[in-house]
Amino acid sequence: MTKSSGYKRALILSVLCAVGLAVAVPAAWGDPMKMVPADSLFCVRINNLDGALGQIDMFLSGLFPMGISMPVKAQLAQFLGSAQPQGVNMAGGFVVFGPLPGGGPDPSRIGVLVPVRNYQQFVSDNANVGQPDGRGISKIGPDGAAMLATVEVGGYALVSTIGNEEALTAMKTSGAGASTLAAALDAAELKRSTDAPVWIYANVELAGKLFGPMIQAKIEEAKQGMQALEAQGQDAMAKQATANIEASAAILDVLMKETKYFSVSLSPSFEKIGASFVLAAAPGSSMADMFKGDSAGAGNKLMGYMTDGAAVNFAGSMSSPFWRKANEAYIDLLPKMMGDKASADDIATFKKMATDAMNAFGGSLAGSFSVDTDSKPPFQVTYVADVKDSATFYKVLEETAEAMTAGSMADLYKEMGMQMSFDLKRNTSSHEGVSIDSIKFNMKGTDPDAPATQAIEAMYGDGLDIQMATVNNQLVYALGQNAQGAVQKLIDQVKAGGPKQVAGEAQAALAMIPGAEKADFFMTINVLRLMKMASAFAPIPMPQTDIPTQSNLAVASDASNGKMTVDLAVPKQHVLEIMGAVMQMQQQNMDN
Repeated sequence: MTKSSGYKRALILSVLCAVGLAVAVPAAWGDPMKMVPADSLFCVRINNLDGALGQIDMFLSGLFPMGISMPVKAQLAQFLGSAQPQGVNMAGGFVVFGPLPGGGPDPSRIGVLVPVRNYQQFVSDNANVGQPDGRGISKIGPDGAAMLATVEVGGYALVSTIGNEEALTAMKTSGAGASTLAAALDAAELKRSTDAPVWIYANVELAGKLFGPMIQAKIEEAKQGMQALEAQGQDAMAKQATANIEASAAILDVLMKETKYFSVSLSPSFEKIGASFVLAAAPGSSMADMFKGDSAGAGNKLMGYMTDGAAVNFAGSMSSPFWRKANEAYIDLLPKMMGDKASADDIATFKKMATDAMNAFGGSLAGSFSVDTDSKPPFQVTYVADVKDSATFYKVLEETAEAMTAGSMADLYKEMGMQMSFDLKRNTSSHEGVSIDSIKFNMKGTDPDAPATQAIEAMYGDGLDIQMATVNNQLVYALGQNAQGAVQKLIDQVKAGGPKQVAGEAQAALAMIPGAEKADFFMTINVLRLMKMASAFAPIPMPQTDIPTQSNLAVASDASNGKMTVDLAVPKQHVLEIMGAVMQMQQQNMDN
């Protein structure tokens, strides 16, 4: 490797290191967010460089043969031209933000705040850091090949690429200016930026203003391309593609206009890696209304109906305003998705159906999605939900059956090459004095030779058998080959007062996310079991694995105080199980 290529590799690794790191707080500035302009498009911060790298190493132990701490520190030292990074506070970290003040959203106008114990020592003791010029700016890099420049700002080394010296001088003189990110963030988000080992922030409101018109123009170009295909006689395909583009554009437009910011917080540890995603709505927007939250917060009393061995377990609060508003927002998109297939009367009908369905439920829901590759379909769904008005619920089911088989929705599916059937029958059987209703749902392609038709048949077989009943103000529901037996078991459980405790796998997943038992929505995901189901749909036989699995990913979400927060926990054990399954599949492919 040449000296030049080695230097470039060191530069790239050092910048990547900086993107994940945050700053120790010097007394001169207090919160480092006070050094970042409020109109930054993005900001990345990791608190405590040594600690963050150490936590990542702990998570990676057992997964990979070596950690990242030593290579990152070695590359940083190599970049500075020293045996060790002299003067850098390795117990601190870096803040990366952009753009620097005084220019547009140029990707080269990125600033990196490097915590230094003594700036003069940082300059003097690192061979690749030049002496300051009259403006206090030093170049970083080998003689004749400097690519970066740095200046002291409030006890930090502010680093950027060559060419941004004017912005560095401005930051040295006036800092971030009167409006800082510390002042722009709400108290909860500012605390996240301080507490999380890794914190990443994106100013979506500003990005929408800067890039929204350009993105919408590109979408309009794509739509015009589909309309050109329509003019050439490819009517059905082009019409549906145009409708999909319009719907996507509408969603993107709402997100960019009604979102204030988006942030991600990462917390690695020996046993798991946690991630927290926050979508903050602009005050007064319809999204903010959707994210109002449920004041009850009593927790979900039906979580005992989640089962061990499921591919997915789920539980949620049906009283959260989010679900009602999300349904309404989806229906408002239907005119764009359905084109001339949906009239104003149709949309009004769909909206009323969604509202009635939400009003029929009240309280909680919990259930499981399980895999059974020996049956068709190769999965089973069971759940229990609190019901306030079962008569309204069944009325909505009847209206849904009509809409899917004879209304505008049915016409849309026919245009897409699919035909639906939805046969609802009341009182088809009973168990322990409880009447059971059934639904036979089927979806078939109109072209029997089409790949989509064959895929649908592999998934649904002769149709989905659904059994349901209401008992003690709760709806019990089962879908699958043995739906009758499953719904009878649920009836017995409800009549007995419900499960007395949460199943072991779900309980372990709940413990990984503090407060998950009171979340608006909670879910466990087992990737290995989902892989097994995917193999049942594959057009060619796939290798099967026998890796035992009992761990799961955990997801919890809440919509409140104008924000949607989603917490994700990935246990190391599940990563090990996935790696074992993949290696086993690769070995089987090699043997064959």
